[in-house]
Parts: sequence; structure tokens; C-alpha cells
Amino acid sequence: MTMGVVVFVSRNGGMVMVQHDQGFTLLELLGGEGEIERGDRLRGRWMSLGGESILKDGYAYDVFVQNIYGQINAAVLAARQMGGG
Repeated sequence: MTMGVVVFVSRNGGMVMVQHDQGFTLLELLGGEGEIERGDRLRGRWMSLGGESILKDGYAYDVFVQNIYGQINAAVLAARQMGGG
């Protein structure tokens, strides 16, 4: 698992964009909506698609990795379309 920083959270708190060394990963939280905020540091497997777990302060959250992006504009547009902006 490697470190990433949350750069976007949808209004409903269910979609989270994480910036990491290899780009941006769009996550759908499977529970724990609203517990992750912009600026939080997370650990995860950012290049895996599908079901995964991420860590915030040692606490595990279940997520579904929706997609991986090279640029933030496309990533945020997708997050807004899927998760209520």
C-alpha cells in the first residue's frame, strides 16, 4: 500500500478522488460516507480496479475503485457525474 492525498470529495461524501505518485484514483466508499475529507492522507492500492480496502489513521474502509486517471480535470468530472458533485 502507498500513500495518497484526498483532493476531492463529492457533495454526498460517497465519491473520493485520491492523488498519488501515479495519478488520480476515483473511489466509491462502501460505508463511511462523510468520514473522509479533502486533505486526508490515505494508504491504498491505487492502481487496482474493483473492491479494495484503504486505510485512514489505521482504520480500514471498504471501497470500490472506479477508475484511474492521469489528469485531475477528467477525474473530478467523472466524480461529479457519479457522486453528486
